[in-house]
Amino acid sequence: MNTSLPNNWIALQTAEEVAQKVTEQVLLIADESISQKGSFHFITAGGTTPNRCYELLCEAEADWKRWHIYMGDERCYPATNAERNSFALTQHWLGKQKQIPNNQIHFMPTELGLEAASRAYNDIVHAVVGSVGCFDLCLLGMGEDGHTASLFPGHFYIEDQYTVLERQSPKPPNERLSLSFETLCNSKTVIKVVTGASKHPAIQQWLKGENLPISNIYGLENTFTYLSEDALKPL
Repeated sequence: MNTSLPNNWIALQTAEEVAQKVTEQVLLIADESISQKGSFHFITAGGTTPNRCYELLCEAEADWKRWHIYMGDERCYPATNAERNSFALTQHWLGKQKQIPNNQIHFMPTELGLEAASRAYNDIVHAVVGSVGCFDLCLLGMGEDGHTASLFPGHFYIEDQYTVLERQSPKPPNERLSLSFETLCNSKTVIKVVTGASKHPAIQQWLKGENLPISNIYGLENTFTYLSEDALKPL
C-alpha cells in the first residue's frame, strides 16, 4: 500500500478488492443512516468502474425497503438503450434484486430531452433536500480525463439548479444530464472509486493539485478515495 497518499485515500491491490471494500462501506453507511433516521439516500455512479460494486450489492443483505436510489448523471439516449447508466444499474443490481420499491428508484428521464429531464430531476432533488436535507452517500467514478458524473474538465456549468446540462461532451453522446457540483457535495459522505492503469495520468494531475472535476467534490462529513494499485503506476 502506498503510504504517501493523501488522507482518506486507500490503495488496494486489485479492482476486486476495491469493489469489495467500497461495497462494505456502502452497506455500513446505509445501516447507520437507517438507524439514525429510517432511510438511506444514495447517489449512484455511472460508467463501468462501479458495476462490480452493484453486483456485490445485489448479493448482499440489507434493509432494502428503506433505500432510495438516485443518479449522478445520465446520457441522453432512449429509455432502453444499453449505453445508459440506468441500464447498467438495472443489469447488474436493481433488475435482479427487485427489493427496493420502484417509487424509491429515481432514474434520470433523459429520453424526454435535456430540458424536460432537468426539470423532472430538479423536482426530485428538491424533495430530498426538503425532507432530509442532504444525501447520505454519493458514489463517484472517474474518467481518464479526470471527469466525474458528466462534469468535464475545462467546461463551465451554470449552477443555478440542482442539475446541469452538458451539450458538448467530449465522449458520446454529446448531450448528458448531471447533478451539479453543489448537489453532489450535498452528501454526508462521498466515495470516489478509481481503478485501472489508464487512470494513472489523471491521478498524477489530481495529486499535483490540478483543477479536475473529480478533485472538486467533497462530502459534508467524509470523503474517501479508493484506488487499485495499477491506477497509481505509469503505463
